[in-house]
Amino acid sequence: MSKRTALVICDLQPDLLGSLPNREILISSIDIVLEAAKANNWIVVYSGLKFESGYESVPESHKLYGALKKLNSKMGDKAVHWFMEGYPGSRILLQTSLVEENVDVRVVWRSQHLHTELVSLLNEESVGTVYVTGAKASGAVQMASQMMMDSGIEVTAVKECIEDDNQERLKATLDHLLPIFGNVISLKELIDDIGGVDILSANAKQSFMDIMSGNQESSALFATDCGRRGHGSRFIGLLLERGTWKCYPSQIWYEDFVKGEFYCPLGKKVVDFCDEPEFSKVAMYLAGREHLDEKDKVIEIAGKYMPKTYCLEDGKWVGEEPPGDDEEGSTVAPWFIKEADKNLGGDAIEIVSSPSEIMNNVSKTKRYVVQQHIRNPLLTDDGRKTHLKFYVLLICEDDGMTWTLYTYRGALLSISPKPWSPSDLSQDTQITIHRHPEPPGETEGWKQHWEAVYDKCKAGTSEVIKRAISTGKLKGRPKKQFEVFSVDWMPDTHGNIWMFEFNMSPAVCQKEFNDISKRDIRRDYLMQHDEIMLREALNIVLPLEGNGSSTSDWDLAGNFTSK
Repeated sequence: MSKRTALVICDLQPDLLGSLPNREILISSIDIVLEAAKANNWIVVYSGLKFESGYESVPESHKLYGALKKLNSKMGDKAVHWFMEGYPGSRILLQTSLVEENVDVRVVWRSQHLHTELVSLLNEESVGTVYVTGAKASGAVQMASQMMMDSGIEVTAVKECIEDDNQERLKATLDHLLPIFGNVISLKELIDDIGGVDILSANAKQSFMDIMSGNQESSALFATDCGRRGHGSRFIGLLLERGTWKCYPSQIWYEDFVKGEFYCPLGKKVVDFCDEPEFSKVAMYLAGREHLDEKDKVIEIAGKYMPKTYCLEDGKWVGEEPPGDDEEGSTVAPWFIKEADKNLGGDAIEIVSSPSEIMNNVSKTKRYVVQQHIRNPLLTDDGRKTHLKFYVLLICEDDGMTWTLYTYRGALLSISPKPWSPSDLSQDTQITIHRHPEPPGETEGWKQHWEAVYDKCKAGTSEVIKRAISTGKLKGRPKKQFEVFSVDWMPDTHGNIWMFEFNMSPAVCQKEFNDISKRDIRRDYLMQHDEIMLREALNIVLPLEGNGSSTSDWDLAGNFTSK
């Protein structure tokens, strides 16, 4: 005969609940587990404490209940009747709807500390597994767990479904005593184990989500980290620093065979901020962002700022082909072959010296853009190649039409470690991906260009973004949306600026790498730079109460309206 599973609820009685600080949360939590029990056909057992009139069977020497007997002998049942039969305080708060729904519900009474009657019932019903909950962690729950363990029953205590009138004692019992007798798990772990929140009714699901968020405080704001690539974790960390924000738990949303598991807020709840736009009141990704992110699509909006670009797909040229090797200027500067949908720095770029070499360095299953190096790059005074990592904040309001663009005066230079030469095809010479740990306006050998170049990059970025909005490439949502990204600009010696690509969710210096063995001046500066930049961006998008929307180094670059 297969073993059954039971939910045991200890001493859920008014005479005990009145002394508990979190009784409403306890009852709500137990109601949630009751729905789980119903959905999984568990037996539900309520265990209660009940005495006869005058505490007749209780010896006055009893350490726990003897004081009740002595007091009652002096004052009578009318004044002293805790857990006494016939008085409202002794009744069990049984969820009566369970009987109507054909749930197997039992009630077991005892008039002593040991749960002898409870264990007898569980053995009679061939129960092998019990989830235990209740109102007195250090009393009924602890003793029931011990006795069930001794009887060979597997015991699991559910943290949020156990309370005590002494919070230090509760913590000690959950952390140290109950684990001796069985498993101790969270309410979320239980729900995950037996089918997830979808087995719950709408009311129970909402109650579950409120409990998991830590409180029912209406003033609290909630953020969920679903582990999506980008700046979500950094933004959530910054929001939690404010004190008015709290973490809200996540769950598996769905699983992709190739990409793995995707997460969403618990119960698929829409929270105040989340890195999955569908579940966030404010989306941290722009709708239509692929028109900026993918190199063959950005050509349509880059206009005069992008060098002549050729596209390859499935091993064939799309539209115009590059010139032949014998055409004027075709071999005076190297050619870059970039995967159109990748932003992996040098790992997604091949460099060749002539157009005829291009087809030997591509895969027929990938998309590419191909560009020749600009002819007269603006180098540092010592001859090294540079480009600007130009940071951008773009916001669209919840009307889906009002857009605001900011550019960051804290842009950074990326500088090659070797002097530039058109004939040197090495990555160190031709690809500048490492950010320089010094502001452009303070970098010796380049700082004289900063003010003029910044103004041109600001104007150029504004023009390109305006075109993306006006052509409908970037689209509004029925909620506020924003994104922090970057654009790579390279100036030349003739005063022109050239745009190569946007980097959506550009890499920023992560806190987890800031250990003693790896710390250096460069990393410290970049970490501080990124932290300040993202915090200031967040303060614009989600202003601190009473602090307005101070932009600091974020510079207003344009206001646009889409149709």
